[in-house]
Amino acid sequence: MSETTTPKQHLQARWGADPGFVPKEWNTTLETIVSHRSVRQWQDREVTENQIRTIAAAAQSGSSSSNKQVVSVVAVRDPVKKQALGEVGGPHQAPHISTAPVVLVWLIDTSRIRAAVRKAQLEKPKVEYTGAEYLDEVLVGACDIGINAQNAVIAARSLGLGTCYLGSLRNDAECVGEILGTPEHVVPFVGLEIGHPDPQEPAGIKPRIPQSAYLHWDAYDAAAATDVADYDQILADYFAQYGKPSSWTSGLVSRVGPKAVKVRKRHFLRQVFERAGFGLR
Repeated sequence: MSETTTPKQHLQARWGADPGFVPKEWNTTLETIVSHRSVRQWQDREVTENQIRTIAAAAQSGSSSSNKQVVSVVAVRDPVKKQALGEVGGPHQAPHISTAPVVLVWLIDTSRIRAAVRKAQLEKPKVEYTGAEYLDEVLVGACDIGINAQNAVIAARSLGLGTCYLGSLRNDAECVGEILGTPEHVVPFVGLEIGHPDPQEPAGIKPRIPQSAYLHWDAYDAAAATDVADYDQILADYFAQYGKPSSWTSGLVSRVGPKAVKVRKRHFLRQVFERAGFGLR
């Protein structure tokens, strides 16, 4: 694959087609973001504690809804625990999870709110604090985790490291909680592998749907949003480079099919959050 150097080349790689515009402004931050790819093959090199702390500082610097900060993160370096997380991820993910130097696991963490509420109820026992009864409480945590995790990805990339998100940890959130020793009201939500990318890994920048289907101006364009026929071929051509024939739309449909909905224990997530004290009303 030829090296991308100009903004247009970076966007061409991102969409697998002519971008249709050329950015008038460009910098190393934009290049880092646009050239993102998932890494699943690692060099046998340490990610230092200082690097992890630096990445965590960047993650924690992300915006937090109402400054509630209902997010915590566990940095997993222990080989036994990484192997256990890999087993939750499944046979296709276990090898790269277990060999990543560190796996960050973000948690929806209401422990600080609960402690503050207990103290407040001692002073005003008749006041009811029912915010956790609503679905919004989980959505706030999920949104904040997304912001934290993306900050972490950009920070890691800026340090020359690679990353790979792990939604697969929700295959069995309760098991992940047991591995990490979290209390019952703290729910693991997403993971992130971090390490030094193996330059021999057969992978590139996976094209996204065209910007015309993603970016809408002033009002939603339903026709443009579903105009992805060309993208099917673009993605098929991308995967063909690595001997993995694939159709995006058929893959998309299979991911919401009867088997996919019950992958491992994801269909029990509602009960996991209910047992953790979220009402989901």
